[in-house]
Amino acid sequence: MSVFFENLYDDENANTPLCLENGVPYHVGDIARDIDYVAAGLGNGQRVAIYCQSARRFLIALAAVWQSGSTAILPATDKPGYLEEIDQQFDLHLNDDAIDARLNRDSNAPATIAAATEGSVAKRSTDCQAIFFTSGSSGTPKPIIKTLAQIEDEIAIQRPLWQSIIPAGARMVGLVSHQHIYGLIFRIIWPVMTKQIFTADPAPFWDMVLHDIAAGDVLITSPAQLKNLHPDLADAPRPSMVLSSGGPLDLATAQEATRVFGVCPTEIYGSTETGGIAWRQQSAADTPWHPLPDLKTNLNENGCLRVCAKHIAGDDWYQTQDRATIDQDTGCFTLKGRADRVVKVEGKRISLGAVEQHLRQSDLVSDAVALLADENDRRLAVVAVLTHTGNDELQAHGPFRMGRLLRREVAKFEDDAALPQRWRFVDQLPTDSQGKRPLHLLRALFAKKTDIEPVIHHQTRDGGKAVIGLTLRSDMTCFQGHFPGQPILPGVVQLHWVAQIASNLFGCAKGVGEVSQLKFRHPITPDDDVKLDLDFDPSTPKVKFRYHSETNGVHSSGTVKFRNPELASDVAPDHSADPNGDRVR
Repeated sequence: MSVFFENLYDDENANTPLCLENGVPYHVGDIARDIDYVAAGLGNGQRVAIYCQSARRFLIALAAVWQSGSTAILPATDKPGYLEEIDQQFDLHLNDDAIDARLNRDSNAPATIAAATEGSVAKRSTDCQAIFFTSGSSGTPKPIIKTLAQIEDEIAIQRPLWQSIIPAGARMVGLVSHQHIYGLIFRIIWPVMTKQIFTADPAPFWDMVLHDIAAGDVLITSPAQLKNLHPDLADAPRPSMVLSSGGPLDLATAQEATRVFGVCPTEIYGSTETGGIAWRQQSAADTPWHPLPDLKTNLNENGCLRVCAKHIAGDDWYQTQDRATIDQDTGCFTLKGRADRVVKVEGKRISLGAVEQHLRQSDLVSDAVALLADENDRRLAVVAVLTHTGNDELQAHGPFRMGRLLRREVAKFEDDAALPQRWRFVDQLPTDSQGKRPLHLLRALFAKKTDIEPVIHHQTRDGGKAVIGLTLRSDMTCFQGHFPGQPILPGVVQLHWVAQIASNLFGCAKGVGEVSQLKFRHPITPDDDVKLDLDFDPSTPKVKFRYHSETNGVHSSGTVKFRNPELASDVAPDHSADPNGDRVR
C-alpha cells in the first residue's frame, strides 16, 4: 500500500485531526470512513470526474475513486461548456453535493459499510491514475495522465528540502485550487503523507484566510495572489513557508512578499506534465533555479531544457520548450523564455516573448503579454500593464496614441511584422486560479462588446470589494427612446450591468434570484462620469451595489442576490482601443 493510503488507514492515527473546514476538525478515522462509504457505491473501472470546492470532499472522492479501482478525471473548471468539451472522457461526475448525497444515503447502511471496510486495501500506487486537462497554447483541453506513484515520488524528493523549515503542528493553508497538479500535491497528498493538517475551505482571496493564519503555517499561493497582497498581512502571524507556482514571480513581487511575510517565497518550477522540476528564492535579479534532488538537466540543440527524474518519465528524458542556460558546475539554470511562443505574421516568424521583453524594457510598461487575439485575425495584439509614467501618458494622449508610442518602442528592435496593432491597457493581467494566463482570458479582452455594455475605463479591487469606472455613450441602444430628448439609463440595464460585472469579478452566477433595498435617487445620463461600487458576499451569494458620481452623489443602490452560483474566472478591465481607430465597446 502507498504511504498516502497507509496514513489514511492508520488505526493509531484515527483520532488525529487531518483537516479543518468551517473551523471544524475532521479526523483521519472520519475521512477513512467516508472514503469507504463513497467507494462502496462506485463501480470498478469507471472514469469519474471530480470537481469539489471543499478540499475535504475532494480528498474523499479522489481516494474513493482510487480505492474502487477507477480513474479520477480532474477538470480545470466545472463550467458547463467546459464539461461538455470533455464529457466523452468520464462516466460519472462527483461534486460537493454528490459527495454529501452519497454519504447521507449510505450513513444508515451497515452492510455497505462492512463491505467497504473489508475492501479498503488500495490498489498499487502505479494503478491509481488522475487525468488533468491543460489547454496549452491551442486552447483545446489536452489530457495529462499522472499516477499516485509519480506524485509520491516527487513528494519524497521534496520533503527533505522543507521538513527542517516547517515546524511541528504547522498547517497547510491553501489559496489555490486542488484541481490542478500543484494544488493537489501540496493541499491534498502532501498533508496526508506528512500527517499535517490542511485547511479545506475554498479561499482564493487573502481576506478569506487573513484572520485564520497561525504562526508557522505553510501558505500555498500563486503569483497572482502574491502580486495582490492584503495590507493587513503585514500584521498577521508569520508563516514558515510561502509556496508559489504557476509562473515565475517578478523580483519586485518576491521582494515585497518577503517584506510582508518575513520569509522569501519559495517558487516551484514545473508543469502539469512534469510536476516539480526546480525551486528558487529570489534575492536578486536572475536568481537561478535549483533542480530538485536527483533530477538531471541538460539542453537540446535549440537551447531548450531537458529533464530526467523518476517522478517525471523514469529513466527517459523529458523535453521542455523552455529556453535556458545551465551552470555546469552547480546544475542550476536560468530560464530565458519559451521557444514555442512563435507565431507567423505576414509570413514571418515572430517571437511573442521577444516583443514582450522589448516592451518591458520601456519605462512606460510594467508587464505585457503578446498574442494573436483571434484565430482569424493575424494582427499582433498586446495586453499591457502600464507604469505610473505610462498611465500619465495614457490619460494625456488616449489609447490610440499610446499604442502608437509603444509600437515605436518595439520598432527599435523588430521589423514591421512584429509591431503590435491591437492594444489593451489593464490594471493587472487576467489570470486563472493558478496564476497562469490562459489564452481564452486574454482573448476575451479583445472580443466585441454588445451595444448595451459600457466601457470599463478604471477598476480597483480588494477581495470582495470593487470600484469600477464606467464610460457611457449617448448612442448606446439602452439610451434610445428612453426618453426622447432627455436620455436616461433604465434601471433594468443598471441591474444587468451589476450582474454582468459581478459575475466576471467574483465568480457568481449571472442569474438574478432576488433584488432588494432598491433605490433610484438620481437619473444616470450619458454625460455622467459614473462609478459602480460592489461589495460581494460569497456565502449567500449576493452583492450590494451603488452607482454614484461626483456631480450627483448616489444615483442608485440596492442588493442583488444570485441563483445557481458557479465559479468564474477573473477578467481584467478593458480601457483601450485598437490603434486602427476601432474602439472596443
